[in-house]
Amino acid sequence: MTVTYDLYKRLELDRSWDEKTIKARLKEIQKMWTMRQSACNDKEQLMIIEEILDAVEDGYRYLVKSIKRKLYDDALAAAYKKGIIKDDVEKQLQSLLERALEYYRKGNIQMAARCAKEAINGKVNDPKAYNLLARCHFDVQSYQKALEVIDSGIAVFTDDMELHWLGARIATVGTMDYDDAQQRVNTLIELAPNQSIGHSEQIYLHLRKGNEDLAFREIDNYITEHPDDTAFRKGVAYDLDSFSNSCYHYEEEQNATYIADEESYEKCLKLRTKASELFSDEYTRKQLEDAQNYGKKTWNDWNKESIKSLSVYGILFAVLMPPVGFLLLIIDAILIHYSYRPYWQINRTYVTGQMGKSEEIVSKLGEYAARFSVWFLRFVIKFVTTVIKFTFGVAFR
Repeated sequence: MTVTYDLYKRLELDRSWDEKTIKARLKEIQKMWTMRQSACNDKEQLMIIEEILDAVEDGYRYLVKSIKRKLYDDALAAAYKKGIIKDDVEKQLQSLLERALEYYRKGNIQMAARCAKEAINGKVNDPKAYNLLARCHFDVQSYQKALEVIDSGIAVFTDDMELHWLGARIATVGTMDYDDAQQRVNTLIELAPNQSIGHSEQIYLHLRKGNEDLAFREIDNYITEHPDDTAFRKGVAYDLDSFSNSCYHYEEEQNATYIADEESYEKCLKLRTKASELFSDEYTRKQLEDAQNYGKKTWNDWNKESIKSLSVYGILFAVLMPPVGFLLLIIDAILIHYSYRPYWQINRTYVTGQMGKSEEIVSKLGEYAARFSVWFLRFVIKFVTTVIKFTFGVAFR
C-alpha cells in the first residue's frame, strides 16, 4: 500500500476514534460536501469538493475496518519516515518534538512537557510525543497523569510497544497498582508473544511484588526455551540491577545511599550476580563490584580504646603473670577480629547507633576485660606494695 497523504489530517479525524466513530463522521462529511456540490457552479470549488469526496471514499476503504486500518496506519508511518508525505505542519510539529527531547535531556522538565503537549495538541504523527510527556509527569511523580497520557497515546498508536511498556512500568513503580500493571503486561505479551519485552516486564513485576523466586524461575525457563535471545538477557539484567537499588538505605541528612543490613546485602548481591551472569558488560560488572564491596571487611574503631588497653595490659601480664596475660591477649585478639567488619555492618551501626548482638557481646567482654586489667593491675601493685612494706617493716624491727 502506497500512502501519499494523511487521511486523518485531510478529513480532520481524530486518530483516537474507533472505527465506528470514524464511519459516522465520514457519513457526516460526505453528506455535507455532496449537498454543497449540488449547489455549486464554481470550477475551483468543485475541484476542492471532488478532492474531499475522494478522500472520504479512501476513508471508507481504509479506516472503517480494523484490519485495513492497521495496514493503512503502518503505511502512513512509513510514508512519513520516507518523506513521501510533504506536510509543513507535520514538519513544524516534529521540530517542536525535537526541542522537547532536547529540553528533557538537559533536565528542563517543564519546557519539555510544554513542547511535547503542544506537539500532541497539533496531532503530531509520532508516539514519542506521548512517551516523552508521560515521562515528564513521571519525573515529577504525577503518576496518574503519566498513565492518562500513555492511554491517550495508545488510543492513537495502538500497537506502539514502547507506550505499552512504559504504561506497565509506571503502573508497577509509580502508582504501584499491580493489578493494572498485570493487565498492561498481559497486553504487551498478547501484542508481541514472540518478543522478549512483555516477558521481561512480567519478571520485573514479579520482582516488585516480592516474588523473587518466581522471577528467577521464569528467567531460567525463558532462557531454556530461547537460548539465543540476547535482548531478553540484557533487558532482564538491567532490570535486576535497577531493582537491586531498592536494597539501599537512603540517608536524608547526608543525601547518600548505602547498604546497611545483612539481608539487604545478600539480596543485592544475589540480584546483581544473576544480572552479571545473564548479560556481562561494563555496567552490570560495575554494579556487581559495588555490591561486593559492601561485603569487604574494614577496620571499625568502635573498640579502639579497649583494644589499646588490653594490648598493653596483656603484654604486661604476659611477663608478670602469664596465664592472666595470655587470657587478656586472647580476648584482645577476639576484639580485633570483631573490629574488622563488613561495610554493610559498619553502615548499620552508623544508622542505628547499635552493634549487632555478637558484636555487642564481644565489645562488652572487651570493655569488662579492659576494666578488669586496670583493676587487677592496681590490686597487684597494692598487694605487692603492702607485702614489701610489711616484710621490710618486720625486718627492720
